[in-house]
Amino acid sequence: MKNLLRGLVAVCMFLTFVSCDKSETKEFVVPSGSILLTMPGQTGTTTFNTHNITSIRVSSYPEGWTIDAIDMYKGEITVTAPSSFDDEEATEGSIALVGYTPTGATQSVTIYVAILQNADIDFTSTPSNCFVVTKPETRYLFDPFKRGTSGARLETQSVELLWQTSSNLIKYLTFKDGIASFYLEKDTDDDGNEIDAVIPGNAVIAARNAAGDIIWSWHIWVTTSDPAADAITIAGTDVMNRNLGAELNSNGDTDGEKILESYGLYYQWGRKDPFVGPAEYNFKGNSDARVFNALARRLYFEYEDNDALTGTMDYAVAHPMSFIKGYKDNAYDWLHAQHDDTLWSAGGSKTDNDPCPDGWRMPDAGLFTALTISAADDQLDWTEAKAMYGWHLEEIATGKTYFFSAAGRRNYLNGVLDNVNANEERPLPWTGYYWTCGTVGDNSQAMFFDLNTVTRTYNGYEPQRALQRANATPVRCVKM
Repeated sequence: MKNLLRGLVAVCMFLTFVSCDKSETKEFVVPSGSILLTMPGQTGTTTFNTHNITSIRVSSYPEGWTIDAIDMYKGEITVTAPSSFDDEEATEGSIALVGYTPTGATQSVTIYVAILQNADIDFTSTPSNCFVVTKPETRYLFDPFKRGTSGARLETQSVELLWQTSSNLIKYLTFKDGIASFYLEKDTDDDGNEIDAVIPGNAVIAARNAAGDIIWSWHIWVTTSDPAADAITIAGTDVMNRNLGAELNSNGDTDGEKILESYGLYYQWGRKDPFVGPAEYNFKGNSDARVFNALARRLYFEYEDNDALTGTMDYAVAHPMSFIKGYKDNAYDWLHAQHDDTLWSAGGSKTDNDPCPDGWRMPDAGLFTALTISAADDQLDWTEAKAMYGWHLEEIATGKTYFFSAAGRRNYLNGVLDNVNANEERPLPWTGYYWTCGTVGDNSQAMFFDLNTVTRTYNGYEPQRALQRANATPVRCVKM
């Protein structure tokens, strides 16, 4: 293969050999899966992990690229990109490697290499619990040593893609020189052709300490549009026109796919980490939407009983995929021994647990008092209203209307998705809940609405309903 030996190719052998047969245990993994460079002629490295691999061979690589070194003692591969593209040199491609055990068994891996065509997008100076990412074929950088809004120091030793809503949403997660980065590919159409848009979805990246414990995590919101550009104004406050983590606002459309894409993510009051919504727009079977790890294997959220260990903030931070059930003796808070009204504070401030992106925060308790169900929607036949899964809410002072999806909640008793109030006399086919940062007594305050299928005079709207804090509901962020 052309130019394979243009650079120094150093393949070092382990000093100790282990005798074993073809079925022996072996491992050859490149955690980042990539070497992404920013200019022609640049040299880059990535690390790999091996067990019982004594040599590595390069079986193929893109035209014009050189493999400078494969250092098995350091677990590091170094490559250089083409310095020019006058002939058939490739701006991207894959390096195929084969690892060999002492008995000749093999393990193959590939490394994606590329010269990025788009500039990096850098979040390192704006710590947050949520990063909004919208641009494909782009590398995003953030500081894994900074927590929440304060940027307080974390003792991070590694980062990990904890879960993602599609198996190829987040690519090439790396942690190098104190910076974490990940890459977004282009989406494809129904015919498999690339389109100039990201694959929409959500993911969570976790930081681990030297002991391997999760010490913080960040929500990555991948969307094809700009939530800030689509903001609405309610009572003088700029508000996102979609739920946190949603791809769109269905705006009353009766298409099931659009309804589902409008639900977004669900949050227990005071926690920063999201839970996914239903697998189907009508909550059929009340099953969770699917999530996957970095190896495309399906994962499942945990629903944990509340006790003195699990019902703490430390446990919640260390277990972002655990829904902590409400504790009866603490008014069904997910905290076991006390309430903490400051987790999502009011008055324009933003806490380390606030789930909103940089520049946004949780809404104050009084925001939704400016709204009511629109007169036009309230006059609809219930069969028409039912199909919308939500209400157009009207700003009382201006008459402007904005659609809010009826995405239900995760029930405080067990974490199960709940969108139907089982009342035989007044059956309610859907309900909507939206957290605010307000509290009242033992509970927190949420905007609530429902649809009644007997008579529209019972259609419900409460801007400040008291709700048990272990419930998980959607969120609408407001501009700071």
